[in-house]
Amino acid sequence: MTRNWGLPPRSGNRAFLDAKTAKPIMTLFVSAVFGVIGASVAVISFADARMYAASLFHGISLIPAVVAAGFGCWMYVWLARPRFAAQLSGRGDAFSKLLRFYAKAALGLGLLLLAGKLSEAIDPKHISILLLCISGGAGAAAAFQTVLTFVPHYEEDAGENGKI
Repeated sequence: MTRNWGLPPRSGNRAFLDAKTAKPIMTLFVSAVFGVIGASVAVISFADARMYAASLFHGISLIPAVVAAGFGCWMYVWLARPRFAAQLSGRGDAFSKLLRFYAKAALGLGLLLLAGKLSEAIDPKHISILLLCISGGAGAAAAFQTVLTFVPHYEEDAGENGKI
């Protein structure tokens, strides 16, 4: 079973040249680092949001927290849709393009987390809690995105077994 290591699709004799420019080991390393950044942003965001409101994830307050986290998750997926499409189709990006994407995405996650933390200075903590939940959802989506790097080509399995 082949895996999607971020390599471009094979096209005849160019497979070795494509693998050389794709840098599969560095792709794995950069993806792992970005996954850790995304997971860290999610953990820090949700922990800080809970610090501001101890009962945040209990009762009726769970609804706005889940909606805000879901918004952050889907906002990240929408902004990163070209990268998700490349991973889901098995057509990985060249290493330099992947590295630029991860750098921009990490900067965006960091800025969103910073906005949530700095908005605490503004009197209503509800804004800070919502921004932190949005940041947490985006960080969770970013961490999940890196897991797709290790997913096997599901199209090949679907053709053989007739199901996905």
